[in-house]
Amino acid sequence: MIKKRTLIVGDIHGCLQEFEALLEKAHFVLEEDRLILVGDLINKGPDSLGVLRKAHELGCEVVLGNHEWNALKAQKNQSFYSKYTEKLKGELGQEYGQWIQWFEALPPFIEDKDFMVVHGGLRPGCHPRETSREILTHIRTWDGCGENLNRPENPPWFDLYEGDKLVVFGHWASLGPMVRPKVICLDSGCVYGKKLSALELPGRKIIQVDARRVYEEIRSR
Repeated sequence: MIKKRTLIVGDIHGCLQEFEALLEKAHFVLEEDRLILVGDLINKGPDSLGVLRKAHELGCEVVLGNHEWNALKAQKNQSFYSKYTEKLKGELGQEYGQWIQWFEALPPFIEDKDFMVVHGGLRPGCHPRETSREILTHIRTWDGCGENLNRPENPPWFDLYEGDKLVVFGHWASLGPMVRPKVICLDSGCVYGKKLSALELPGRKIIQVDARRVYEEIRSR
């Protein structure tokens, strides 16, 4: 079946109620719509397990986010520190192992003939298949070599993007929603008490719902 439209949803971060409200507001129809999530389904918010189960139930497409990537790193290297690791293990309980396997199978990007979805962004001058998962999930700014991906004095990666396809991404709550001709940021800070956003394609309509409350205080970047 050819899907009538595509909905791409920004960083959910455990905000299940807002995710469900957004799908309702968008009049999402499982049999007719393509649904893509930009990653960071987990951590910070109140119900990471509920969001994961909902995504699995809907059979939606999900790209790897930096929080899923960090969970994988912590599983493989016990010395890797993330303040969310133990909390996530407690939230997912006996299902933790199966979700770690699910994270491992997530693609770091999704490419369509008209658009591309990635969590953090693209390494300037490179196709994402030529780029590490760490850069694709973490990049905000570009230093020319990938050693520091979040330095304010460096240019945002999207200022250096020269491709023709629309790139839809998340990861940068202080930007979102940011809409430019070739790049759209959908992280609009739901977990920080702001909004959860979706992009409707091909019409490029932004659909939003308000966060129910502040779940975590926002950082400057």
